[in-house]
Amino acid sequence: MTYLTLVRRVQNPGLPLGLRYAALRSAVEYRRRIGYHATWEFITGTDSRKAQPLDGPALLEAVARMETSRNTWLAELNAYAERRTALKRDGVPADREESLYRRGRRWPGPDSRAATVIAVAHQWTPDWRFDGPAELWEPYAPLKHELAGFVDAFLGVGLHAAQRRRLPALAARIDDVRREHMRHFNLWMPTARLGKTAELIRFETLPLVRRGWSGDAEAITAIFWAARSRMSYLPALHTFEQTRWWVANIMAPQSELWVAEMRGVPVGFAALQGDWLNHLYLDPAHQGQGIGEALLAKAKYRRRELRLHVFEQNTGARAFYARHGFTVVGGGSDNEEGLPDLEMRWRR
Repeated sequence: MTYLTLVRRVQNPGLPLGLRYAALRSAVEYRRRIGYHATWEFITGTDSRKAQPLDGPALLEAVARMETSRNTWLAELNAYAERRTALKRDGVPADREESLYRRGRRWPGPDSRAATVIAVAHQWTPDWRFDGPAELWEPYAPLKHELAGFVDAFLGVGLHAAQRRRLPALAARIDDVRREHMRHFNLWMPTARLGKTAELIRFETLPLVRRGWSGDAEAITAIFWAARSRMSYLPALHTFEQTRWWVANIMAPQSELWVAEMRGVPVGFAALQGDWLNHLYLDPAHQGQGIGEALLAKAKYRRRELRLHVFEQNTGARAFYARHGFTVVGGGSDNEEGLPDLEMRWRR
């Protein structure tokens, strides 16, 4: 029976509650992106391991939550397919990181944080141990101890900046150990649980930095306009409509664009042209979440050297680039704003 058939059964008030309840159970099997038990608990508020009856409104609310997530995921996939078709024509290869993100352990939709908290609590088992040789236990124990700090932070106030920087490397180390344990099921299972926990936290906390294209022009314009509107020292030289035209017809076609997404929504972008980092802007509402750092890391990965201009009055940006290895090498460019600026450079 297909997923949509099961959803229609859940939504059909003419069917017995028991049959609708069973249909919801089966539908969750299709949509257990964060695990069956965590998905069931999130959409129903009950323990999936106990037979707890749900009334008609509860069944409808549960299936509506699941459908909201599914529709968000389908919209993401459609946008991804359209973007990949356009980029493929230009000879741009697929990005492995985005592919992993699109099919990874996460809950697409506006309530992803709440769902991920439940999923992490289900995956994380502090007392989980395995029987095996001491030499195999040795690489597992420190990984589990380190991940415990990330779990506590995520379930509490959230990861701090240093943890956000360290999380990808920790996830990669866990994956290496998991592959070493593949031939021993009782060793592989607890390590796999560590990997699932790290992936859930990573995809919920860190931005996806993906290749941008012309279809991102509207989102990039909104981010660019909102970020520069906060810079009170900048003269108002262009209207929003003029800015949108410039992004769509000049800046985007001439640049290598990278867009940062949080939960499927663009929140920042970087534009490269040769060795110049011409633009790096964030939505002001998403500052302080490691998004600018992730965009800059992608730009550094793509180049051996980067140069940029920054306004002297933009002390925040100057400090940000200095923290990440940029040094001042000159100044006095002929910018249209007529404001003093600095040239900064980074080399690998």
